[in-house]
Amino acid sequence: MAANNTNRAKFRQWRRSRPFWAGSCTLAAGLLILFPPYASLKFGDIVVSLNTLTGISAMVIGVLLVCCGLSFWTRQEFRVPAGVVALLLSVAAIVTANLGSFLLGTLLGVVGAALGIAWTPKPRQRAAVEDADASASPAGVAGGHA
Repeated sequence: MAANNTNRAKFRQWRRSRPFWAGSCTLAAGLLILFPPYASLKFGDIVVSLNTLTGISAMVIGVLLVCCGLSFWTRQEFRVPAGVVALLLSVAAIVTANLGSFLLGTLLGVVGAALGIAWTPKPRQRAAVEDADASASPAGVAGGHA
């Protein structure tokens, strides 16, 4: 049980030291954009396949989005360029790759790119800010103004 808590603590610390959710969303977007052009769904004897001309563009966009998602996890200093590239690829996927995998891949890509661009490596300083605000405003006066 102690090893489980240690592993969870290590994973939590690793996750908080990088744009984890940005990488997760971007990686999922890349996989969703890759899937439809190459998938064949079988229902009994019926095969449903989306064989279109967007196969190569979906492959290029999907692989690049997966690379951007992995770079969010491994190289935090490239988060802004990777975020911009992921944002442009996600928007371009609407036109070139089956509506960006039926808009779900595009939405995940845009959210992941925005999270990657907005992430900062600096920890929050909540306690110090709250203490400073509490000492600056007198009790009982709304907004600290007389």
